[in-house]
Amino acid sequence: MIIDRTATHELLARPLHDEAARTQYIVQLKNRLRRFEEGNRIALEARAAPTYAAARGEKPETVEQITEAMVGDPFYQIWSAFSRSAQDVMWNSVGETIQRELPRMKAVAARLDNAPAGGSCETSPDFAAPADAYAGHIHGQPGGYMRGEESTEDFVAGALYESGGNAYSLGVGIGTKDSKSAAVIDFLAERYPDFKPRRILDLACSSGGATVGYAASFPEAEVYGVDVAPGLLRYAHLRAEAMGLKAHFRQMDAGDMPFEDESFDLVVSHNMMHEVSRESLGRIFREARRVLRPGGIVVHQDVPMKGADFSPFEKFIFAWQTKNNDEPFWDEFLATHAPSVMQEVGFASDQILETTVRMRDGPRAWYVVLGEKPAV
Repeated sequence: MIIDRTATHELLARPLHDEAARTQYIVQLKNRLRRFEEGNRIALEARAAPTYAAARGEKPETVEQITEAMVGDPFYQIWSAFSRSAQDVMWNSVGETIQRELPRMKAVAARLDNAPAGGSCETSPDFAAPADAYAGHIHGQPGGYMRGEESTEDFVAGALYESGGNAYSLGVGIGTKDSKSAAVIDFLAERYPDFKPRRILDLACSSGGATVGYAASFPEAEVYGVDVAPGLLRYAHLRAEAMGLKAHFRQMDAGDMPFEDESFDLVVSHNMMHEVSRESLGRIFREARRVLRPGGIVVHQDVPMKGADFSPFEKFIFAWQTKNNDEPFWDEFLATHAPSVMQEVGFASDQILETTVRMRDGPRAWYVVLGEKPAV
């Protein structure tokens, strides 16, 4: 069973015709801006670089020099302003739908409170999230993942994450049939055809989109998803129950978990590496290996920005996310060699694989770093 963005469930906010049309307009605007992104290279070569060279006596070649040359260029300024505005308008669009739908969604949540699928969710008002969780409102999501809560049943952060994430993915060219967890599951099936994990742990699970993918593909396994954000976890739990899939969600710092040593066969993360600091990444990698059973596998998947040498110009474009799209750790991620971090926490070089895996419905491939723990 494949869980992708075509999957609907009772808890999902349902846009009216005009709301859906507005969001679709924003998706198309984002797609157009993505196609115009290459215009920044033309602007650099035709205008910004010659202006910089005339003033400085040298061509802009480093990321810092290109940034200095481009920051005042009119094309870059217009493209950047439109790109950021499109992100803000996207959140406003899905947010209005969620606010209108909230009474119905709360009624659904109340019906699912007895967990008909058998899953569970545990959060605590005393939980102290790591500082990374408060570094910014990731992706510009209103209130951020740790948004203030109206009650101990508040799940709005998770609703925003799913609806906004669906629109964002379409806006960057990823199709509705894509599924990060399914892509990794396909990859594992090809590489380890006899691998049948009994316990699975999804780190930084957010609204549980990947977690339920593992629950669906490995129905005999015990599946856990952990995150620091209570609103995301509550929504993830209710979402899984609405889909009839059993999973257990826990509010935990993935870099300091109470799970026992060697207690999971498969440990995964999806798009987590670029959302945490380099210091936190080391802690999380170490914990992932600690809870991994002998013979187990850990897979960290992220956006396709590794496995190749990027030019200074490409790095300049990537850095736009840090400066303008509430991605405080993006630059650290670009500068981090994940296999080296894996070695730091105890994996040998021959136990590590850095590769890409096919997107199910998109223009690129997902980046993956995998670690194998030898069987005793």
